[in-house]
Amino acid sequence: MRTPLAEGSARAIRGRVPRAEWGLVVMAALTLGPGAPPLAAQEPQSVRMTCAECHEGVDPSRERAVAHAGSTTCLTCHHLGLTNDPVVAAARREEVCRGCHRELEPAHVHAGAEAVTCTGCHSIHEDPPLPEAAVPSARCVACHESPHPIHARVTSGAPACTDCHTLHSRRANATEALVSETCASCHEGVHPSHPATGDGAPRCTICHSLSAESNTFVSTGGPPASATCASCHEDRPAEHGGRGPDAAQCTDCHSFADDPAVADATAAIAARCGICHAEELRDYRSGGHREGLAVQAANTDLPTCLTCHAIHGSEGRSAGDTRLAATAACVECHSNDLLSRKYGLSETVGASYTEDFHGRTAQFLWRHPESEDQPPVVMTCADCHGAHDVGRREDAVIADVCLRCHEDGDAKLAGAWLGHSPPGPRNNALVWLVRLFYYGLIPFVLIGLTLNIIFHLVDQRRKGARILDTLRSRLKRRKGPRPATVTRFNRRERLEHLGSMFTFILLVVTGLPQTRPDLSVARGIIDLFGGIATTRLIHRAVGVMFVSLLLVHVGRAVAAALRRRHLPVMVPVRKDFRDTLATVRHYLVGTPRPKVGKFDFSEKYEYWGMFLGGTLMSVTGLMLLFPELVTQLLPGSMVAALRVVHGLEATFAFMVVVLWHTYGVILRPEVFPMDTSIFTGEITVERLKEEYPLEYERLFPEDADGRREEPEPAGLPGAGQLRAEHLDDAASPSGKET
Repeated sequence: MRTPLAEGSARAIRGRVPRAEWGLVVMAALTLGPGAPPLAAQEPQSVRMTCAECHEGVDPSRERAVAHAGSTTCLTCHHLGLTNDPVVAAARREEVCRGCHRELEPAHVHAGAEAVTCTGCHSIHEDPPLPEAAVPSARCVACHESPHPIHARVTSGAPACTDCHTLHSRRANATEALVSETCASCHEGVHPSHPATGDGAPRCTICHSLSAESNTFVSTGGPPASATCASCHEDRPAEHGGRGPDAAQCTDCHSFADDPAVADATAAIAARCGICHAEELRDYRSGGHREGLAVQAANTDLPTCLTCHAIHGSEGRSAGDTRLAATAACVECHSNDLLSRKYGLSETVGASYTEDFHGRTAQFLWRHPESEDQPPVVMTCADCHGAHDVGRREDAVIADVCLRCHEDGDAKLAGAWLGHSPPGPRNNALVWLVRLFYYGLIPFVLIGLTLNIIFHLVDQRRKGARILDTLRSRLKRRKGPRPATVTRFNRRERLEHLGSMFTFILLVVTGLPQTRPDLSVARGIIDLFGGIATTRLIHRAVGVMFVSLLLVHVGRAVAAALRRRHLPVMVPVRKDFRDTLATVRHYLVGTPRPKVGKFDFSEKYEYWGMFLGGTLMSVTGLMLLFPELVTQLLPGSMVAALRVVHGLEATFAFMVVVLWHTYGVILRPEVFPMDTSIFTGEITVERLKEEYPLEYERLFPEDADGRREEPEPAGLPGAGQLRAEHLDDAASPSGKET
């Protein structure tokens, strides 16, 4: 089988030889000898050695001995009879190279007459095989005039052109990945925060220009440097501290050549903040967190500049937001039990602030800032302890902080702040007693009401009533005449109830969520009303409405009592207390249930509970609305106690309404699915006779024959309703006030 070399040699001999070169052919024939075998049949090494006898400057062992072993001879490229025209010779040699290296692109940089041929870069007589050494960069410079001068200055170990550029391609430019890998082979670990290799690694040429004469950076100083960083860090705007040529740039804070990742370089970066913010850094180094910037072994438990301040524009916060972010960081650390024990601090520092009025406000605001232009009106940790020179402050300093906002207040207002120690017998005893009272009262009342509900349901069952059947029957609409009714509530009373119901619900919806900023439901309700400030404004406005309704109700009741000369019907009398005991015996031993008048004892107790609770809420709410005035007359701790009373009383009222009132007017079998008498003002005669027998007997007294005349059901001949607008003026059959 003929080799490519043999074929090339044969083609060269069989080719048309110019007349001027017949002498060369004859000389070659004589040199090889008349008895020599044809060229195509000779061994490549033999041919090379024959040529080397005259061309002593050519070492036959370096003629691509590795890459072309056993295939290439001198005649592969130097054909016998080849013209000396350099253009023709170059084309012939290019054709020979392509005969074997078909997979390589034939052109480099240009095409046509200006094309760079294989031998323009590769010298098979001088170069070692490619696996041993790259093409010398000096040959590239002959055309490209040293495009990368920064590496030309390197005397030893400089990268060759072929380390980055692919020669056999019509697109000879180096790829970014290849350039970075080449750079990293020498500049390993130069930028700890920006490694040159790996997934997502930035390329060296993003910041460095290989063609720069005097500087290795694309641009230095001014906005362009930061703009280069922002090309990758799109979420980090380039400006900090202003715009224009005087604005701080990325490299003012970040030293790529020295810093590790940002998370591990906070102390170093914070120290650079002091270059511009010298006063703040000096205060920090004198405060309680100073070990956070220790030169050696900085304490990573402590906050630094980056903990509180967002240095990039997209995260840029207003002054108020920065205060909130710093406060959130304070609460997070000072609520950590491990850190508190480690440094001997109180474990209630964070909780004591977040449970205070200002702390709860801050929690809503740092989760949902309401204004980017104005700082929130709320006391933060920095106001009392300092922003940078963090430490304990005297009471006089705290009083001054309070009076910044409460300008009309007294220095005693500072007593409204309970401090970071939990209330106890020896510390804020008044607040401790209030909490102790309600923590006992609320469970006691709720347990009693729950037992009453259970006993009532058991009693219904004992009477043989099928509760579920009763409930189903009430849910179905029955055809037939509407039963006869009497008026239980007049129009004025119904309007008062609607007003009280509306204001109570709105007060609960806007008030209780303020006590639990940690709940997503509470935050959602606050957001629904437009934020914590708007919610509080609504709460206070509705509170004024509630107080007005309460005053109207009290005024009407007092006027009626004076006009009628007897106590209002809702005032408990001795019989109500006897009925209470009789009802308990009825539930326990089955004695007869006591007869009651227009309102039974449970309705009176609920009314007075709500009335007294509403009065207490009104008084405490008004006092909290004007704390400056209160502290001019009372100690500041009274404000703290009033706030606790207001919150716990509201919680107590809400629980009673949900448990007892909901059962009494909605879920109770006798009225399910709802007692509508407070809305319509009417109650059926049948229900009146069953639940309020004394009232029934008063409205329908027996005649001489022992009969009672009742109104006919509505819709029947002679039907009518008894309008008892005068019920409040009437006396019970026993002669006692009802």
